[in-house]
Amino acid sequence: MKLNLFKKLENLEEEKLHPKFKYLRDEVLLRNEKNILSEWTDGFIDRDNKIIKEFQTTFHSSFWEFYLFAVLKKYGFEINQNHDRPDFMISKPVEFNIEAVVANIKQKGKKENERTFENTISMLEPPHRQNNFNQFLDEAITRYANAIQAKNKLYKKNYSNCEWVKKHDPFLVALSSYDQIDYGREFIYPMMALLYGWYYRPETKGYYKKEYITKPDSSAQIPIGLFESKEYENISAIVFSCTMTLGKLTALSIVEENSSYNYNKVFTIRHDNDDQEIPYKMQIVSKETPEYLDDGLFIFHNPNAKNKLPEEIFKNTNILQVRIIENCIYFDGGNLPVVSRFNLPKMFLPEKYIKEFVVETMLKYNGF
Repeated sequence: MKLNLFKKLENLEEEKLHPKFKYLRDEVLLRNEKNILSEWTDGFIDRDNKIIKEFQTTFHSSFWEFYLFAVLKKYGFEINQNHDRPDFMISKPVEFNIEAVVANIKQKGKKENERTFENTISMLEPPHRQNNFNQFLDEAITRYANAIQAKNKLYKKNYSNCEWVKKHDPFLVALSSYDQIDYGREFIYPMMALLYGWYYRPETKGYYKKEYITKPDSSAQIPIGLFESKEYENISAIVFSCTMTLGKLTALSIVEENSSYNYNKVFTIRHDNDDQEIPYKMQIVSKETPEYLDDGLFIFHNPNAKNKLPEEIFKNTNILQVRIIENCIYFDGGNLPVVSRFNLPKMFLPEKYIKEFVVETMLKYNGF
């Protein structure tokens, strides 16, 4: 049974509804997107009877949970929904647990409803062309750190004491980023720094080791390289995405057979780690060149985890798995990872200009 996500709830005033919820609810051109989202919830049990209200008022956390549920169903995992925590208890074909969390914009940060067309265009700006890259990166690291630290404490003080949580089962934190206005272009750089201490340097197009960052607009130092610390040995891996936006629904809608009413054009920029000359590729999403449900997902493995997550669990998927072995970075996935997504109404980019647009964007991204 699917959840009735858009039903009117008693005692919930219109002004308390999240802008993204209202946009999905009211925009007639998004009917395919709404259908896809509804399919994601098929079989989802609202164990604490509040997720529909959260979807309508805060949006991101429930949107992320619905997506994770859909991905797990796609892989054929059996989910035990008999307990109210952790968020996902996988019972078959292997046992592991997932706790979902989102990184939100700080209280005084620039809000998403202040986005401009320049912010949308910034999805096409590679790191070496971003004047604020380091500050942008450090803000993401700061917000991720808060979210992961909170879930690590919750596991130690609460979940590990639940009789239904087996101590030897891998425990994953699934984090989706909505932490700053241009979160959709963060890629893997904040996670590489926060978890492994590998900080990206755009001018060299490579990483270097770092022990801490300085919190933006502060003198406070934040330690990075969390997976090198025994304090985080309970976390087997981090599942991550920074591209779980409404654009994801539109990309999937374009691929569906009933998408003839779609009025948007979606482009994804992907990274080919095996091509040193032209690492960035642009994909025009279509039925022939689809964006898949699990595109845009990453798993960062903890090399010092008490209960390691076997790599083969997600082997035959489009998730990019990241491992650090003897100071070397290893990437493994069934598809090129999504760096960012550009979602634009077709009226703003006529068909005759698309080829020129793609060429110019790729030249810029690859440093030519």
